[in-house]
Amino acid sequence: MKLLRHIAFFLILVTQAVCAATPTFGDLAVLLAKGYFGGYVKQDASLEQCAAFLNSRGVSFSLFDLMDPSKGVTQEDLARVVGQSMLLFSGEAEVVNGCIKKPLEAETWVDYCLLNDIDLRPVWNRFVLCTAEDSLPEVRRFFGR
Repeated sequence: MKLLRHIAFFLILVTQAVCAATPTFGDLAVLLAKGYFGGYVKQDASLEQCAAFLNSRGVSFSLFDLMDPSKGVTQEDLARVVGQSMLLFSGEAEVVNGCIKKPLEAETWVDYCLLNDIDLRPVWNRFVLCTAEDSLPEVRRFFGR
């Protein structure tokens, strides 16, 4: 009986993992632009407008990442855009070739966030929660869904 419960629990977890939507770079661009930069980006802005706004400020989103609806965002990707955004807001952003450069004192963007007491867990959890059912409407429209 105990074995059956473990198998049932495992199957529920696998089913949830398969059915859950993978947060995409498009979702991240829309949430970041309309959330962090809501004072500068209209709430009815499209995915293209959100990504263009962020890229114009040095918070970089690759066209290849945006165009691949199956490529999921990692916590390292989230750390990069959060770190770039924080540098932009603080006025300390150094833009090189159109992209906000990671400060030298940090080896990675995750390190930058840790060194600056930026807790990514609640941001990541909220991001995953917002995309748990499906991509955001802007992203679905972009891909014609």
